[in-house]
Amino acid sequence: MNSFKIVCVAVFVSVAGCLTLERVAPSGGADAKPLQVAVFVGNGARSIGAFRWLEITARAKNVVATPVDGAAVRSGALDSADVLVMPGGRAHQEAKSLGQEGRERVKSFVRGGGGYIGSCAGFYLVTQPSKTGVRKDYLGLIPFVDTPSGGNGRAELNFAFNEKAEKLAGIKKGIYRILYSRGPVPVRTAREVEGTRAEVLATYHSDYNPKSAPYPSKAGHPAVVAAECGKGKLFAFTCHPENDHDDYECIKGAFRYVTGREVDWDYPQRKRGQLVVGFMCDDSFGVQTARLAQKLVTDEEFDVIPLNKALVSDGMLHNLDAVLVPDGEGAENVGAGLYGENAERTKAFLARGGRIFAWGRAARTAKRSESGVTCVADSDAALAAIRAFAAEPLPPPQVFPAKVAKPIRAGVLQNPVNSCLPIARLLDFSPEYELTFIAPEEYVKGALEGLDLVIMPGGGATRQYKSIGDDGAAALKRFVREGGKYYGVCAGAFLAMQQSIEGFSRLDMVPFKDDDPAYYRGDAPVKIVLTDDGVTALETTNTTHTVIYFGGPAAIPGDPIADTDVKVLARYESRLVNTRQPKPVAELAGKGALLGGRVGKGKVFLSCPHPEKQEQTMELVRRGLKYLTGVAPTTVHLERPRGALSVRYQFSDKKAADYLFGTLYRDSRFHVWPVKTYVDLPHADAVVLTSAVSEKAVKKLTPFIARGGRVVAVCDTPKKREAAKSLPGVIAVKSYNEVSHALLK
Repeated sequence: MNSFKIVCVAVFVSVAGCLTLERVAPSGGADAKPLQVAVFVGNGARSIGAFRWLEITARAKNVVATPVDGAAVRSGALDSADVLVMPGGRAHQEAKSLGQEGRERVKSFVRGGGGYIGSCAGFYLVTQPSKTGVRKDYLGLIPFVDTPSGGNGRAELNFAFNEKAEKLAGIKKGIYRILYSRGPVPVRTAREVEGTRAEVLATYHSDYNPKSAPYPSKAGHPAVVAAECGKGKLFAFTCHPENDHDDYECIKGAFRYVTGREVDWDYPQRKRGQLVVGFMCDDSFGVQTARLAQKLVTDEEFDVIPLNKALVSDGMLHNLDAVLVPDGEGAENVGAGLYGENAERTKAFLARGGRIFAWGRAARTAKRSESGVTCVADSDAALAAIRAFAAEPLPPPQVFPAKVAKPIRAGVLQNPVNSCLPIARLLDFSPEYELTFIAPEEYVKGALEGLDLVIMPGGGATRQYKSIGDDGAAALKRFVREGGKYYGVCAGAFLAMQQSIEGFSRLDMVPFKDDDPAYYRGDAPVKIVLTDDGVTALETTNTTHTVIYFGGPAAIPGDPIADTDVKVLARYESRLVNTRQPKPVAELAGKGALLGGRVGKGKVFLSCPHPEKQEQTMELVRRGLKYLTGVAPTTVHLERPRGALSVRYQFSDKKAADYLFGTLYRDSRFHVWPVKTYVDLPHADAVVLTSAVSEKAVKKLTPFIARGGRVVAVCDTPKKREAAKSLPGVIAVKSYNEVSHALLK
C-alpha cells in the first residue's frame, strides 16, 4: 500500500497567528530551549499508536518527552509542559483515567497557552460531550460532535488536505493515504465554543463500511481540525498518521502549528547485528512501561518492533528473536496476545529458539507457557536478561522437510504485475507440492504439460491475459477442461470469468461475471460467509472470515456454459469498500466471494479477495487447494535465524523468482520478510532490486541508503547496467550469483 502514498512536503511559511504561543519561542534552532512534551499513557491510550507516539517524541531532536497518566496530570505534570499528546485508544477510558480534575487541568492547560495534539481517540476526547452515554465526559474544546459513521472499521483511507493545511501547518495540499481505525466522523455543531476558532484542514476523501448494515458515508466529513483555544492551540486527527513513516510530515505539521517550531527526529534504522525484539503493547502502557519503551527505541543494541495480538496472529513472531511482555495497566490483557488463539504460534516461536521476557503482572500470564519464557523482577532485569540472550550461541539453521515421492506439480504465473509470493512460498516449502514458475511467454511453449495445478495470482486480469496472449489463454483453458486444476485469486478470479464489458478479455471458463469490472473499489478487510456448498467443499464449520479485499471481483451469474458446474462457495457480508475515492460504488454484500466447481474434466477454485495476504486466513488457501487436488499443503514457516541479515527483495520476473526461492530463502545468513520491497525499510539491512533500476526507485531509497542501508541491484542486462551507472549508493552486480557476496560485503 505504501506505493500509493504521497509523501508530505514540509512548506516553511510564516503566517500571522501561527507563532503566538507564549510558552514556546518561535525559534526552532538548536539553541532554543528544549520543547517539553507530555505523552499520555494512562488507561485508554493503548496499542501500537501509543507506542509510535512514544517512539516519535523520544527520537525528536531538542525535545524532552515525558510519559504521563491521569494521576500525573492531576498532580500538575502539565505545569511544565509545552505540548500534550493524546494517542488513540478509547476516549471514554482516557477521560475516566484523567478524572474530573484532570480533565479540567487539560482544558486549562490548552486555554492558558499549551499545545494539544491528538489522534483518533485524542480527537474524540476534545469534541462536544453528549448528555448521556460514554461521551458525557468529553472536553468540548472544539465545536464538533461525532456522527453514526464513527467507529466503523479499520483500513487505510484517502484524506484530502486543503489550502488551510498548507497555510497554517505547512502540510502540502493533496490526497494522503492514512490508517483509519474506528475513529470519529465529526460534524460541526451550530453552537460555537467561546474563545475557540476552529478550522478544518482535511476531510475524508473515501469511505469504508465493513459491516452488513448501512452507515452514512464518511466522504466529505472533517478529518483533521486545527483550533485556537484561548491562548493555546489544538491539532487533532481522526486517523493515525503516527502509524506510518510516510505520514510523519503531517505530524511535523501538527507540532509546527501548536508550537511555532520545527520538530524533527531520526527515523529508526536497523543496524547489523541488532537483536530483533517485539514489544507487546496490546493495552494501555502506564508510565513505567512507557519509560522502558522510550529507552529501547533509542538503544542501538536492539531493533524494536511494536507487537499486538493481531500482528502475532498474522505471523510476526516468525520475524523476531525475542518478545518483551511488560508490566503496565493492561499487562494481564497483553499476555492474551501470546496465548489463547495464538498459543500454537507462541509455542512454535519458543521451540525454534525464540525467547519471551515478562515481568510484573504480565509474568503471571506468561508462566502458563513452558520453557523459553523468562520471568524477571522488573524492566532493568529484563534488559539484563535480553542482553545475555543476545550473547548466547546462535541456534542451528532451519531444516526444511524433503519432498514426498510424487508431489503435486504446481505452476505459478510469474511476471512483474502479480502477487503470487505468499501462495508460491506455501507450495514451494510444502513437502506435498513441487513448484515451478511459468513466464507469460511459456504458456504457448508447452509449460503447462505435466502440471497438475496452475495458480493465477492477483495483479491485473487484463494485463495477465495480454501477457499470455490469445494462444496462451486458449492453452490454459484447454489445460483445465482436459483435467487440470485452476486456482485463481483476485485478478486470477477475474480472468476465469466471463467478459462484462468490451475491452476486458477473459477466459470465459465459468458462468459468472463481475458486477462492475471497470470500477476499482479500493482495499480493506471485508467479511465473507461460506454458503452450504462452501462448508461442504472446504470441509469446515468456520463459516465467517475477515479477508483482505484489494479491488477484486464481486461475482454475479453470467451466461450458462456447457459441461460446467460451478457454485458460489462464499458471499460478501460487508457492504461497501471505497477506500480510494469519494464516489459511491456497486454493492458488495450478497455477491460471490469464493467460487468453485467442475469445468469439463477439470476443476476451479476462485477467490475474489486475498486470503493469502494474512497468515490467519491462509487456512482458506490450504482448504481451497485441497478442494482442487485432494491434498492440503503442509505449512512450513520461514523463521528468522538469529543474527541473519534482514533483506527486502523485489519480486519481479521469473529469474528473480527462481533466485529468491532457490537460493535466498534457503540461506540461513539472510531473512527475507514476506512484505513488499519498500515496506518497513527502517527494520531492514538491505534491499535487492531485480528489475531495471530507476531514478524514482533510488530516490525513494535515498534516506534508507543515507542511514546505512544497503541496496544491491541485479544488472543482468545492458539496459539495467546503463540505468544503474549514475545512481549513487547502489551496488550493481551482473548476476544473481553475486548477490549474496554483495549483501555481506
